[in-house]
Amino acid sequence: MRRLNKTNRLFTRFNWVLVAILILSSCNSVVEKKSDNKTPVREIQKVETVKSDYTIPGFLKPVSTYKNGYTPEEIKEFRSNLTANSGTTADDVGSYMASSFSAHMPSAIVHRNGDVSKLDYEPIREVSQVSATTILGTMTLEEMINDPRSRMKAIAIIHDGKIVFEEYMGIREWDNHLWASATKIFIGILMHKAEEDGLVNLSDPITQYIPELIGTEWEGVKVEDVLHQRSGLDVSEGRLGSSPTHPVTMLYRIAQGDKSLPKGSTLIDAIKTAEKIYEPGTRFEYASINTHLGTLILEEVHNKPMEDIITTEVWSKAGMEGDGTLAISASGEPMAFGAYAARLRDLARFGMLFTPSWETISHEKIVSDDYFEKAMNAAKSEIYGEDYMSKRLVKDFGEDGFGASYQWDAVFEDGDMYKSGRTGQCLYVSPETNTVVVYYSSAYQAEVWVHAYAREIVKQLFR
Repeated sequence: MRRLNKTNRLFTRFNWVLVAILILSSCNSVVEKKSDNKTPVREIQKVETVKSDYTIPGFLKPVSTYKNGYTPEEIKEFRSNLTANSGTTADDVGSYMASSFSAHMPSAIVHRNGDVSKLDYEPIREVSQVSATTILGTMTLEEMINDPRSRMKAIAIIHDGKIVFEEYMGIREWDNHLWASATKIFIGILMHKAEEDGLVNLSDPITQYIPELIGTEWEGVKVEDVLHQRSGLDVSEGRLGSSPTHPVTMLYRIAQGDKSLPKGSTLIDAIKTAEKIYEPGTRFEYASINTHLGTLILEEVHNKPMEDIITTEVWSKAGMEGDGTLAISASGEPMAFGAYAARLRDLARFGMLFTPSWETISHEKIVSDDYFEKAMNAAKSEIYGEDYMSKRLVKDFGEDGFGASYQWDAVFEDGDMYKSGRTGQCLYVSPETNTVVVYYSSAYQAEVWVHAYAREIVKQLFR
């Protein structure tokens, strides 16, 4: 409660106008523009455009309507219509919320530090002509981002440490936009670092670090089981809303401050009630509850709040342009399972830490070389493909034979790694080709995921 009160005081007193001025004053100095004289990387095979019959409601305005921000009248309207479901619905109100996340719920600051790492700009024209097939049909990247059904708001592609493609269709380049579940990768890399530093043993039972779970179905579940999303308990994100008292539903009710719940309810209260349905380690089941347990373990071994762990271990070391914001639940707990916001280029910088271009942005190697071998070994394709998330990705990528680990949704046999956000956010990293693809979207009802483009960009241009 002390932490919640402190957060609320900070939240209510923060001078957002000053922050906007500071951000505006610095944003033009962090990208060095160069002429478009890049020779073709590879000839792109032209594919006939075929649009699908998928539609979105007519009341939705194109995200480009708000490319340059919102008027005071629009902000007043959206704030008055904001609900607990706006973020997941991703209608116009939800899109506004995602673009101005920290203004609507208590947040902790994740601090940048030091000089901003400058990124050279060397555009590759061919990127816009890469084609992929998604729920929208078959079309080029350029056609997709201009299709109002995609509701894509910004995209950046980094290759060999340089920006080769960048467009802002629905936000400004300095907006801190919601990452949603792409936030989970923080927990994955921080757990790896904690193991390297001798703070955590992945083979330990989680009850060794979270004694509140002793006497529950979580006994016998190992740290590696929650880290790689295979705890074996009935906590799949697909169960959200299946029952008002299901642990996943309760997690979000508590996080959002449902006033019908007992005073003082915490996220761990919901987690304690989960029941075992599989043997731990035998089946991939995507679950934010697993991620939150990883958060609790990291806070225990570091004896720091999650925002400080991210700051000291990652964010302050990567030449970020701006601070990030980590949402704090109504119960005063960090929501590192899906509620972080930052600039698009800073999401790209985070992705670069997993590529050979890490030296472009950091003086310190944050992701060690053995991380990639461990991620590949832990991504067991034989236990992947049965839950809602993995089924969707196998279908959308049009291939199988991959798995998931360290909180990535997909770890491919070629070493590429992908993480989604609920309403179409993307973090795609290709260490072998030294490429990062990131974008923000507000896909209505989370129906449009166009992650196939990220993989096709790498395959068609750089591999």
